[in-house]
Order: sequence, then C-alpha cells, then structure tokens
Amino acid sequence: MIKVEHLHKGFDGVPVLKDINVTYETGKCNMIIGKSGSGKTVLLKCLIGLLEPDSGDILYGDFALSGMNYAQKKALRQKIGILFQGSALFDFATVLENVMFPMDFFTDWSKAQKIERARFCLNRVNVVNSDDKYPNELSGGMQKRVGIARAIALNPQFLFCDEPNSGLDPYTSILIDQLISGLTEEFNITTVVNTHDINSILEIGDRIGFIHEGNMVWQGDRNSILSTECEELRDFLCANTLARNVMRK
Repeated sequence: MIKVEHLHKGFDGVPVLKDINVTYETGKCNMIIGKSGSGKTVLLKCLIGLLEPDSGDILYGDFALSGMNYAQKKALRQKIGILFQGSALFDFATVLENVMFPMDFFTDWSKAQKIERARFCLNRVNVVNSDDKYPNELSGGMQKRVGIARAIALNPQFLFCDEPNSGLDPYTSILIDQLISGLTEEFNITTVVNTHDINSILEIGDRIGFIHEGNMVWQGDRNSILSTECEELRDFLCANTLARNVMRK
C-alpha cells in the first residue's frame, strides 16, 4: 500500500499539486487520471522519487519516503518496477539484455540466474523466441511487453505505469491492460497507472483518482465513475470518449 498525505508541489512559486490525499491499494490497479497539465505526471514522479514534494509525505507501508536515508531509498527502489511511456528500451541491447538490466544493477545473481529470471518474465508477458532481437525489430506492442517484463524482473511490490497504451492501437491497448491487471492480481502488486485512456479506465480501474488543476477532486472505481456528479470529471470523460470515436471513423 502507498499512502499520500497532504502533498503539495509547485515550480517557481506556481502550485501544481494542492493538498493531495490518496491511498493506493495492494493488489489493485490504481489509476491517476486527468487532462494534460492537471498535475498527474508530477504526482507520479513524486511517488517514485524523481521529484521531492514541497510538503506532505508519501508512505510506503509504514515508512515515509521523506524520512528514508540513501540505503533505505536504494532498498525501496529494488521493490519498484516502472513501465515508461515510450517503453524506454535500450536500442543497443537485445531483448534479453534489456530485461536483465535491473538485475545487473541491483543483484549479485549469477549470469545463469539472470537469464533464467529474464526468460521467465518474457514468457509471462508472452514474448517468446525473441531473446536476441533488438527493440527496433519489435512492434510497439511487443516493446511494451518487453518493458513490462523488465519492470517485473525483480519481482516488485510496486509497479508504476506511465501512459502504458500511448501510441498503441485499440486492440493492442486492451491486451496490455489485461496483462497489467493480470500481473497485479497474480503477484499482489500495488500498481499505479497514469493514463487518460478511457478504455483502460473503464476496464481495469479498480481505484481511480481524478486530478483537476492540481486538486484531487474525485475518487472512486470504474463502476461508479460513469454516474459521477463531478462536473469536471464528466467533461473529461465526454471529451475523451468523443476524441476516441472521431479517431475510429
């Protein structure tokens, strides 16, 4: 579980996040949604330690991120997996080498152990017979799968996904959603997904937090989101649904 308490963050005196309070539950797909510029990416970066809040705190279990020393933060990072928006695979490395990268950095496993774990993760995301291929030889969907395999390489307790369906066709997006949801449940991970994809929200959004102009103005799940009385959220959902329908024509 991750708990955010009274979090504030701004830049050059301009507030971006304003008194954010939210809990991300274990074994759930927790979603951060909002239009561009709402503050959702800043929140995600605060959660993974890329940005330091101006005030407030982030608790991983019973431990506050702000109170951790270097060794404790390094230990926490070993429990975190990240799927970046563009997959962020290394072009110079093979599929197998990409998945082994966090093991090279954080473990003292033997090469045989790393290869075994990497192949297990690749098989789990249904990437087979591709160990020696390079990212530019893979489709966008396959690159995402390899990115997910790398994110779960260290068997993380926490998984962060930044716009996992960006640039993917609708069918592949559904497969990636199902994969993320399945892994979350199977390994009991606390998963946090930053997205504006309406299908993802409605298909796998166990817990959803909607940010508007830096404020967390609505929290709920996919079963209650369509009946919301929050005007800003209704406008967001309508705009995204309209855009998707136009793109399909």
